[in-house]
Amino acid sequence: MTFIWYSKKSSVQNRLFAIIRKHSSVYYLLTVQMTISYSGNVIRLLLRWKGSIWRTVWRELLIYLFFFYSIRLFYLKGIDFIDDDDDDRNKIRRMFESFCRQCDSYTRLIPLTFLLGFYVSNVVARWWRQFETLYWPEDILSVLCTVLHQHDDKSKRRRHTIARYLNLSNALAWRDISSKIRLRFPTVHSLIEGGLLTEKEYQILETMHTENESSRWMTPLHWIQQIMRQVEDETKPTASLLNQFVAELRIFRQSLRKLYSYDWVCVPLVYTQVAALATYSFFFFSLFGRQPLLPEIKSGKEIDLKVPIFTIVQFLFFVGWFKVGQDLMRPFGLDDDDIELNYILDRNVRISFAIVNHLQEAPIPDFENDDDKMWEEMHPPVKDGETSPSLRIPQLPHSKYSSQLSEHPPRLHAYVPIDDDRTSIKDMESHHGCISVKKDKKHLNW
Repeated sequence: MTFIWYSKKSSVQNRLFAIIRKHSSVYYLLTVQMTISYSGNVIRLLLRWKGSIWRTVWRELLIYLFFFYSIRLFYLKGIDFIDDDDDDRNKIRRMFESFCRQCDSYTRLIPLTFLLGFYVSNVVARWWRQFETLYWPEDILSVLCTVLHQHDDKSKRRRHTIARYLNLSNALAWRDISSKIRLRFPTVHSLIEGGLLTEKEYQILETMHTENESSRWMTPLHWIQQIMRQVEDETKPTASLLNQFVAELRIFRQSLRKLYSYDWVCVPLVYTQVAALATYSFFFFSLFGRQPLLPEIKSGKEIDLKVPIFTIVQFLFFVGWFKVGQDLMRPFGLDDDDIELNYILDRNVRISFAIVNHLQEAPIPDFENDDDKMWEEMHPPVKDGETSPSLRIPQLPHSKYSSQLSEHPPRLHAYVPIDDDRTSIKDMESHHGCISVKKDKKHLNW
């Protein structure tokens, strides 16, 4: 099996991962779509629709503009139909204008930037921690191949079964927290069709689930422990490697338990209510406070913009900000930017069986007789009577593309060389480091 990473840009999406499997002269090309891509220039970035701010807030924006122009129409035309007396109409109009000014002053009292910033920063941090909690099977299966390295049929079957049980635990746990995995495997019995579960194992899982609802996803991990106990009794593997495998299995179990904890314990409701109340009350008052008033327009203090551009931009900023926090609250749902657990599950299955079956069974390259260019450069042949040259460390070559890039080697900015001719620290700093001192003024020397 050969793994090839590639990136191909298109106007709709980026396909980031491909696996080309060569077996019996047959090639299989598997491409998987990841989450929303947002590469490109600013214009293309702003014109994206899927997963964009426009798709997130367009409904709320249309409702807001509908009420905004309804209030504007009432102010300009509707007040004239309330009363026939001009004095009463002018009095009502002045009261409405005073109310609008008061609403505009109220919007300045709501600390919306602080509340949304604190709310969204916590939600984004929580979202990223959930992604980091996902366990990738390479580590534990690499340790497994060192513990159970034999090539007999029994050892092959054990490695294969352990890899299948690991992915089975992932599927059982993820289908409880992810809408996409639940739609893919609506029932536990559907895992039998996927090949992760057998009929006998399904009966055991159902029995365990009847006795304890929380033990279904942990059962395959317990089976792995029992298999490793058999391996320990039969083959006596290295104790340190076996301990490392058990430690990796514990980390795997903890990752699933943390995902359940994140799904059970969400951000407190009061926290979300405060952010929602602050956001929507701000724009409720702005429906009146951002109305262009006739006295200000006649005096030249305001310009009668037919379209409230600045209010719309502010609405996109704040409401879009709040919607980001709501969408990232549940990162394993059906939104555009939710984590693609279907892809991760497929990827883990392929990688797992590639490690325990193909990579473990593949012969080791004959490195002793192979042409190793670096070895030949570091150990050139020496004729009789000649001394071996000093060891030379080879350097990796550059391509014609990378050679055009400018390199910036790291520099120790805190390093101050000692110069006998200079006795003052100030004189040393004036010629070394990233800070130069000229006429008692410090300038950054980039």
